[in-house]
Amino acid sequence: MSQVAASEPTTGDLGKKNLTTMHAVAQALAIGPMFSVALILGGVSRPDIGAGWNATLAVLLAGLGVVAIAYTISLYARKYAGAGAVYEYLTHGAHPWVGVFTAGFFFVGALFLGGGGIYLGLGILSDNFWKGHISDSGPAWWIWGMIALAIVLVLNYFGVRLAIRAMLTFAALSFLPMLILALVIIFKGGENGNTLTMFNPGETSLFGITGGGVLGGILLGILLFVGFEAAASIGEESEDPHRSIPRALIGTVAAAAAFYVFMSYAFSIGYGQKAVSTGAWAFSPNAVGDMATKYVGHWYATLLEIVVILDAMALALAICVMIGRGFFALGRDGLLPSFFAKTSRHDTPWVGNLMVAVGGIGLVLLVTATNYATQFGATGPDGKFVPFFPNDQFATFILSATIGSFAIELVYLALAVAALGLLYRSGGKWWQYLIVLVAIVTPILGFYGALNPDPHDSSNFNWVAAYWTIGLILVAALWFVLCLVLRRDNVRNAAAHAAEHTGVAPLDETLGFEAAGDTTPL
Repeated sequence: MSQVAASEPTTGDLGKKNLTTMHAVAQALAIGPMFSVALILGGVSRPDIGAGWNATLAVLLAGLGVVAIAYTISLYARKYAGAGAVYEYLTHGAHPWVGVFTAGFFFVGALFLGGGGIYLGLGILSDNFWKGHISDSGPAWWIWGMIALAIVLVLNYFGVRLAIRAMLTFAALSFLPMLILALVIIFKGGENGNTLTMFNPGETSLFGITGGGVLGGILLGILLFVGFEAAASIGEESEDPHRSIPRALIGTVAAAAAFYVFMSYAFSIGYGQKAVSTGAWAFSPNAVGDMATKYVGHWYATLLEIVVILDAMALALAICVMIGRGFFALGRDGLLPSFFAKTSRHDTPWVGNLMVAVGGIGLVLLVTATNYATQFGATGPDGKFVPFFPNDQFATFILSATIGSFAIELVYLALAVAALGLLYRSGGKWWQYLIVLVAIVTPILGFYGALNPDPHDSSNFNWVAAYWTIGLILVAALWFVLCLVLRRDNVRNAAAHAAEHTGVAPLDETLGFEAAGDTTPL
């Protein structure tokens, strides 16, 4: 591409501005509540790097912290709206250099999380269901993941409204059965009766002297919520984004936090303190099935396996919407090759959407090239090595999710720090600064808890994820430098389409925010 062409951003058109708060809520469900309960929630209770019996406390603290992060992101959503979301927020709210550089590792990090890693998860779940209920022989696990990838790409090709309808349908069908399971466990008293001891940090440790501790659990707990920011990606197609996006962000995260705490409590007492403390929940390949079979029946475990797969599909659809529009925005602004800004006749960024195929296929290939299942484990009392994960695909899935979580939590940190300046320029209230400070502290504590335990080498799961994340940052830095050298004007004019909103603060009527002078109140 010539220097002249590089300095002329490509324009593109997405759908009409007809999406509502409910559509934004559906996008925020990229957190995949039921999927996260099945494959991630148990990890918070890991005795080595997690919170052990204090998993419920860690989830509660992580939830409160992420609510603060959601509020912080809503400050940007009330002023700016665009397809690139985080990219536009930091470009206008901080500095174009910050926005462009952060966009680099945010969208690549998302490929490790829901943009690619989710297809490992779907492959694992579908393969387990097939072998458990239909036949011991059949397609390889990764074929199921590729089938899910094809479905997601087709639905997103034909329109965001179709994809969002599918998300809401999958989420609605999956929520009630999971909630009923938790209620049954609690009603029956679990393994040893109902108790609140899991809220006492003295049951394990707070700072992870002998393990991850509560703070280590917070990092894993934050992972449950990563993806909620996907709601902001449809801002450009929403009829009132400065109202609908903030409501969806805060409301969905708050509801999800309550749900996760409830499920964590139910599963904790369902296994019992002794079993949780020795890793029975954390390292179970099918914790939901374990609990459903024990407290309801095998038939209910089968139902919940279907529920989790449906919810995983909803997550995959939402993340594809976010990633596709992110790469579209960068292509439209001339920061990526212009073909990324191509849209279909249904006004969908089909080239940007294809990046989830890069992520999904790339991680399948990573599974075949590594042996993470045998790398991560511990030596038992008998001197034998005991793997933490049942196979390479599951180990790679959890690793990729952690890598993506590290990358996106760095973005949360950047958004929160930059929000201090946003508040200062707009006359923010003292309590708003307090919320933003909580949003800053949350990922910092998560990183501390996750990376504090020794050793800092390839035998430590979180440190391997951290090294991968550093690699992503270096790749993003290289891309950013190339943009500065070859497309400096495009960097300077990045996200020009996301004009600042100067109307009345859209949450004034619902949360009591007041205007601050003649500037847009936050």
